[in-house]
Amino acid sequence: MSINWFKLNRAAHRDIGYFCIGMTIIFAVSGIAVNHIDDFNPNYAVSYEQIELPGLSQYHEDKIQEVVLAALPFEFELRTVFWQSPEQLKLFGQNDINITADLTAETLSVERIEQRLILSTFNALHLNELKGPWTYFSDLYAIMLLFLASSALFMVKGKKGVWSKRGLFVVAGIVMPVIFVLV
Repeated sequence: MSINWFKLNRAAHRDIGYFCIGMTIIFAVSGIAVNHIDDFNPNYAVSYEQIELPGLSQYHEDKIQEVVLAALPFEFELRTVFWQSPEQLKLFGQNDINITADLTAETLSVERIEQRLILSTFNALHLNELKGPWTYFSDLYAIMLLFLASSALFMVKGKKGVWSKRGLFVVAGIVMPVIFVLV
Protein backbone atom coordinates (compact mmCIF):
# COMPACT_ATOMS: atom_id res chain seq x y z
CA MET A 1 0.00 0.00 0.00
CA SER A 2 1.52 3.31 -1.04
CA ILE A 3 1.09 6.55 0.88
CA ASN A 4 -0.58 9.42 -0.94
CA TRP A 5 1.61 12.29 0.33
CA PHE A 6 -0.64 14.90 -1.28
CA LYS A 7 -3.71 13.66 0.65
CA LEU A 8 -1.71 13.23 3.87
CA ASN A 9 -0.35 16.79 3.56
CA ARG A 10 -3.85 18.21 3.03
CA ALA A 11 -5.29 16.27 6.00
CA ALA A 12 -2.44 17.29 8.33
CA HIS A 13 -2.66 20.90 7.13
CA ARG A 14 -6.42 20.93 7.74
CA ASP A 15 -6.30 19.36 11.22
CA ILE A 16 -3.33 21.35 12.48
CA GLY A 17 -4.93 24.46 11.00
CA TYR A 18 -8.12 23.92 12.99
CA PHE A 19 -6.09 23.40 16.17
CA CYS A 20 -4.18 26.65 15.54
CA ILE A 21 -7.23 28.86 14.93
CA GLY A 22 -7.77 29.82 18.58
CA MET A 23 -4.10 30.50 19.22
CA THR A 24 -3.84 32.54 16.04
CA ILE A 25 -6.77 34.73 17.12
CA ILE A 26 -5.16 35.28 20.55
CA PHE A 27 -1.76 36.15 19.08
CA ALA A 28 -3.26 38.35 16.33
CA VAL A 29 -5.45 40.40 18.72
CA SER A 30 -2.58 40.75 21.18
CA GLY A 31 -0.16 41.66 18.39
CA ILE A 32 -2.42 44.46 17.20
CA ALA A 33 -2.81 45.73 20.78
CA VAL A 34 0.94 45.64 21.43
CA ASN A 35 1.65 47.37 18.09
CA HIS A 36 -0.49 50.31 19.25
CA ILE A 37 0.80 50.56 22.82
CA ASP A 38 1.65 54.25 22.21
CA ASP A 39 -2.02 54.93 21.39
CA PHE A 40 -3.63 53.13 24.35
CA ASN A 41 -2.73 50.88 27.24
CA PRO A 42 -3.88 47.39 26.23
CA ASN A 43 -3.57 46.03 29.77
CA TYR A 44 -5.33 48.75 31.75
CA ALA A 45 -8.08 51.31 31.25
CA VAL A 46 -7.24 54.51 33.10
CA SER A 47 -9.90 57.16 33.76
CA TYR A 48 -9.52 60.56 35.38
CA GLU A 49 -11.86 62.73 37.38
CA GLN A 50 -11.30 66.21 38.81
CA ILE A 51 -12.85 67.25 42.13
CA GLU A 52 -12.81 70.89 43.24
CA LEU A 53 -11.85 71.36 46.90
CA PRO A 54 -11.97 75.08 47.70
CA GLY A 55 -9.92 76.10 50.72
CA LEU A 56 -7.53 73.12 50.50
CA SER A 57 -4.48 75.41 50.48
CA GLN A 58 -5.45 76.86 53.89
CA TYR A 59 -4.69 73.67 55.79
CA HIS A 60 -1.37 72.75 57.32
CA GLU A 61 0.35 69.80 55.58
CA ASP A 62 -0.30 67.57 58.64
CA LYS A 63 -4.06 68.06 58.15
CA ILE A 64 -4.30 67.82 54.33
CA GLN A 65 -4.55 64.03 54.16
CA GLU A 66 -7.44 64.01 56.63
CA VAL A 67 -9.26 66.79 54.74
CA VAL A 68 -8.82 65.01 51.39
CA LEU A 69 -10.09 61.67 52.71
CA ALA A 70 -13.13 63.36 54.31
CA ALA A 71 -13.98 65.16 51.05
CA LEU A 72 -14.05 62.05 48.85
CA PRO A 73 -17.53 61.12 47.54
CA PHE A 74 -16.57 57.42 47.38
CA GLU A 75 -15.01 54.80 49.61
CA PHE A 76 -11.23 54.94 49.55
CA GLU A 77 -8.93 52.54 51.38
CA LEU A 78 -5.56 54.25 51.77
CA ARG A 79 -2.48 52.17 51.07
CA THR A 80 0.32 54.75 51.16
CA VAL A 81 0.92 58.46 50.78
CA PHE A 82 3.80 60.77 49.89
CA TRP A 83 4.46 64.38 48.93
CA GLN A 84 5.32 64.62 45.22
CA SER A 85 6.22 68.27 45.66
CA PRO A 86 5.48 70.93 48.30
CA GLU A 87 2.16 71.57 46.48
CA GLN A 88 1.10 68.01 45.63
CA LEU A 89 0.18 65.14 47.94
CA LYS A 90 -0.21 61.73 46.29
CA LEU A 91 -2.49 59.11 47.91
CA PHE A 92 -2.49 55.52 46.66
CA GLY A 93 -5.53 53.33 47.37
CA GLN A 94 -5.98 49.59 47.77
CA ASN A 95 -8.66 49.48 45.08
CA ASP A 96 -6.54 50.83 42.18
CA ILE A 97 -7.53 54.43 42.80
CA ASN A 98 -4.83 57.10 43.11
CA ILE A 99 -5.49 60.66 44.18
CA THR A 100 -3.34 63.73 43.71
CA ALA A 101 -4.22 66.66 45.95
CA ASP A 102 -3.02 69.89 44.32
CA LEU A 103 -2.87 72.65 46.94
CA THR A 104 -2.24 75.41 44.39
CA ALA A 105 -5.22 74.51 42.17
CA GLU A 106 -7.28 73.32 45.19
CA THR A 107 -8.32 70.20 43.30
CA LEU A 108 -8.19 66.46 43.66
CA SER A 109 -7.25 64.46 40.59
CA VAL A 110 -8.70 60.96 40.85
CA GLU A 111 -7.13 58.26 38.71
CA ARG A 112 -8.96 54.92 38.44
CA ILE A 113 -7.16 51.94 36.97
CA GLU A 114 -9.10 48.92 35.70
CA GLN A 115 -7.49 45.85 34.18
CA ARG A 116 -8.65 44.88 30.70
CA LEU A 117 -9.08 41.18 31.46
CA ILE A 118 -9.19 39.74 27.96
CA LEU A 119 -6.49 41.91 26.39
CA SER A 120 -4.15 41.70 29.38
CA THR A 121 -4.52 37.91 29.39
CA PHE A 122 -3.86 37.71 25.65
CA ASN A 123 -0.81 39.98 26.08
CA ALA A 124 0.55 37.85 28.94
CA LEU A 125 0.35 34.82 26.65
CA HIS A 126 1.78 36.61 23.61
CA LEU A 127 4.69 38.15 25.55
CA ASN A 128 5.35 34.85 27.37
CA GLU A 129 4.97 36.36 30.84
CA LEU A 130 3.82 32.96 32.13
CA LYS A 131 7.14 31.24 31.28
CA GLY A 132 7.50 27.54 32.25
CA PRO A 133 5.27 25.08 30.36
CA TRP A 134 3.69 27.92 28.37
CA THR A 135 7.06 28.50 26.67
CA TYR A 136 7.06 24.94 25.33
CA PHE A 137 3.43 25.13 24.25
CA SER A 138 4.02 28.38 22.35
CA ASP A 139 7.15 26.83 20.79
CA LEU A 140 4.95 23.95 19.61
CA TYR A 141 2.48 26.49 18.22
CA ALA A 142 5.32 28.22 16.31
CA ILE A 143 6.39 24.85 14.89
CA MET A 144 2.80 24.16 13.81
CA LEU A 145 2.68 27.56 12.07
CA LEU A 146 5.91 26.70 10.27
CA PHE A 147 4.33 23.43 9.17
CA LEU A 148 1.17 25.24 7.99
CA ALA A 149 3.23 27.73 5.99
CA SER A 150 5.43 25.09 4.37
CA SER A 151 2.65 22.54 3.77
CA ALA A 152 0.56 25.25 2.09
CA LEU A 153 3.22 25.43 -0.61
CA PHE A 154 2.22 21.92 -1.69
CA MET A 155 -1.56 22.24 -1.46
CA VAL A 156 -2.11 22.95 -5.16
CA LYS A 157 -0.29 21.06 -7.88
CA GLY A 158 0.88 22.16 -11.29
CA LYS A 159 0.54 25.50 -13.00
CA LYS A 160 -1.80 26.86 -10.32
CA GLY A 161 0.59 25.98 -7.51
CA VAL A 162 3.45 27.79 -5.85
CA TRP A 163 5.72 27.40 -8.90
CA SER A 164 3.37 29.57 -10.96
CA LYS A 165 2.88 33.31 -10.77
CA ARG A 166 1.22 32.69 -7.39
CA GLY A 167 4.68 32.01 -6.05
CA LEU A 168 5.24 35.76 -6.34
CA PHE A 169 2.95 36.16 -3.33
CA VAL A 170 5.32 33.95 -1.33
CA VAL A 171 8.27 36.02 -2.47
CA ALA A 172 6.40 39.25 -1.63
CA GLY A 173 5.66 37.89 1.84
CA ILE A 174 9.38 37.45 2.40
CA VAL A 175 10.52 40.67 0.69
CA MET A 176 8.04 43.07 2.36
CA PRO A 177 9.36 42.62 5.93
CA VAL A 178 12.93 42.94 4.61
CA ILE A 179 12.02 46.25 2.95
CA PHE A 180 10.58 47.56 6.24
CA VAL A 181 13.78 46.59 8.06
CA LEU A 182 15.99 48.26 5.45
CA VAL A 183 13.96 51.48 5.07
